[in-house]
Amino acid sequence: MRVELNIPPELVSAIAEEVVARLRPLLAARKEAAGVEVLMGVAELGKYLGSVSRDWIYQRTAGNEIPFVKVGRFVKFRRSDIDRWLAK
Repeated sequence: MRVELNIPPELVSAIAEEVVARLRPLLAARKEAAGVEVLMGVAELGKYLGSVSRDWIYQRTAGNEIPFVKVGRFVKFRRSDIDRWLAK
C-alpha cells in the first residue's frame, strides 16, 4: 500500500521552522549540561538581555564594551562571559 501526500512547500517550511525552534532550547540545555560552551548570536543575546536591540549590541561590540568572539565574519557571545560582564 502506497500513500502520497501533497503538502504545500510553505507548510513543510513552517513545520520545519517550528520543529527547530522547539528543539533548539533543548539541545542548548543539553550542551550546557555536558560542559560545552554555547555561543549566542546577536538576536539570541538581545533576547537574553531582555529585548535589547541589535544596534545597541553592535555599538557595544564596536567599542569593546561587551565580551564577544568573532567566528568568521559573525559576532558571537559566550553565555558565561556575558554573565560575568553583567555581574560587574
